[in-house]
This record gives sequence, C-alpha cells and structure tokens, in this order.
Amino acid sequence: MKHAFLSLLCLLSAVGVARAQDLLPDLAVADYGQHVVINIPQLRLFLFENGEVRHVYPIAVGKNRTQTPLGEYTIRNKAYKPTWSIPLSIQKERAQQGLPAITSIPPGPDNPLGPVFVRFGDPSLGLGIHGTNAPSSVPGWRSHGCVRMKSESALKFADIVDSDSPVSVIYQRYALNQDDDGQLWLAVYTNPYKQKDDSLSHLTLALENWAQNNGAHIDMTRLQSLLKKPGKPFCLTCTEKNRK
Repeated sequence: MKHAFLSLLCLLSAVGVARAQDLLPDLAVADYGQHVVINIPQLRLFLFENGEVRHVYPIAVGKNRTQTPLGEYTIRNKAYKPTWSIPLSIQKERAQQGLPAITSIPPGPDNPLGPVFVRFGDPSLGLGIHGTNAPSSVPGWRSHGCVRMKSESALKFADIVDSDSPVSVIYQRYALNQDDDGQLWLAVYTNPYKQKDDSLSHLTLALENWAQNNGAHIDMTRLQSLLKKPGKPFCLTCTEKNRK
C-alpha cells in the first residue's frame, strides 16, 4: 500500500502542479493491479496501476440533491452503445420539465450515457462511469449520481480498466503533494456536499512531521490563509523567488 498524502510520496512529475485538480489524493491504493479513485470535491477520477497513477480524468458527479455515494465498490460489466432505461425518479423530473413521457433512450447522439457505460457497485444502485451527450457539463456537480466523462475519455477508460478492479469514491477537500525537487504543494477544493472533512487534521499532522523530519519551517499563519482559497495549488515551501 502507498499513502500519497500522509507519507508525501506523490510523483508530481507524472501529473504536474499547474492544476490543483491533478494533485493526488490521500489514499492507500493497491500495490498490484488497478485501483480507481474518484474524489468528489476535486472532480477527478484517478486510475492507478501497480500503485502508480496512470491516468487522470475530469469528471462530473452528482448534484448536492442527488449525491454520488461515497464508499468502496468494484468495476463490473461494461456496456457499449447502451440504452438508457430512465429511472422513475428522473421520469417524474422530466414530466415536471414538460419533456416527453418516455421510459428509455436508445443508443445515439441523444443518449445521456454517451457511447459506453461502465457499471460499478451493485446493479441495484444504478451507478456507472459513462460518457455524455453534453460535453460542456464536464467537469461539474451535475449528474443524478453517476460519474460522467467526456465521451472520448469514457471510451478510453472503458477499454483499459479491468473488471473487478476496486473503486474508491472519496471526499477530500485538501491535497498535499511533494514534487521532484522536494517542495510541498497544497490544493484546496470547494465543499459541494457541505460535508465535514477530517483530512484537514491529517494534513496538519503531515506538515508537522515533514517539517520536523526535514529540519524545515512552514508558516502556519500563511497556511491558514491558503486554506480559505480553493483553486490554484500553492507551494508551501518554495522561496519567494521560485514560488509560482
């Protein structure tokens, strides 16, 4: 198992630090095989293989009213050119919007599932990772609970992800990574589901341990200010000369 956050072993050269959304979350991932990690506040899906991140995808997840449920799941079957069987709750929603009373949408450009649907979790949950006929909706908090990708990405993901791979849906608002030069980067994300996130206390502990082990000083006052600014990643240990 590897801890990306507490042990600060993130390889930022693989994902870069230009975008806060691409910093790696704090999770012990499988040493062998694939592991899918979905971080709701970050709007990113990470595909790990043999403990290393291989692909990072922007995603859309559930709205606050129809949240994507957190937890541990497993990749199940894949359906290419799927027919969307519209759930009763969404049929009622469509009726309220004055849309046609239909129960399914066949494959094609009008299908909200796009070209592929990769189920995860028990079928009764109706959860899947799929494409979309509205690419501008990705990334965002817009779905009825499923994980939405741009269709090209969904097809690539479906082709490479292995059935029975574990899926972790997490809720972490803070990402702390170390780059190849030994600098620490922090990213803060918004709180779409208005949930308490215990990773803040873990982050503080990780910083204290890192500073002690490296004989370094971290400006905790500046840290508290940064925690209030979701968005662009900040370098906590860079000098003014090399801080981006």
